[in-house]
Amino acid sequence: MASLIVSYKESDVLLAVLVMPEDVYKNMWKHLLPKKMKYEQAAFLFVNASQSAGEIKLEYREWYAIPPRGFLIQSAGHIELNDETRATVIKKAHDLQACLVEFHSHLYSYEVGFSWSDISGFKEFVPHVMWRLKGRPYAAVVVGKTGFDALIWSKAANLPELLSEIHVGKRILRPTGATLRGGFE
Repeated sequence: MASLIVSYKESDVLLAVLVMPEDVYKNMWKHLLPKKMKYEQAAFLFVNASQSAGEIKLEYREWYAIPPRGFLIQSAGHIELNDETRATVIKKAHDLQACLVEFHSHLYSYEVGFSWSDISGFKEFVPHVMWRLKGRPYAAVVVGKTGFDALIWSKAANLPELLSEIHVGKRILRPTGATLRGGFE
């Protein structure tokens, strides 16, 4: 697992930004963090990626809320998508020539970060998705009631970097950075 958690010199840091409309943000957060939350929830964004020196911008195209039938496992502390759901989101991203951004929620988070279970799942899923989508970047965002953390894989499937910002309308939201600091919940 240590190969997924890396530190970068300041000069190597990628500025990675996700841009989404306000209404999409509100609807996604309602899905991910409902008022009476019993189980973790998940959704995917399909985004266009543009890259320049040291910067990557992911721009919203569509989103898909994972319904209860889309999970193999869905509990208060763990989720796993079923094969059909994984295939559906990968195929849609392929058909749109888009990148995928995974979102899921944690019910019990003081400082929101990806869990060891999440990191373990990335070791298998991220290389597969990047291969299927011809090397396009993959990003993941975990949300909780106190904030969010976010990673992006743009260079290699085993080297995540911080997804630096989410732009929602005129607001700029920043992740906790807990995962790359090693602050797992």
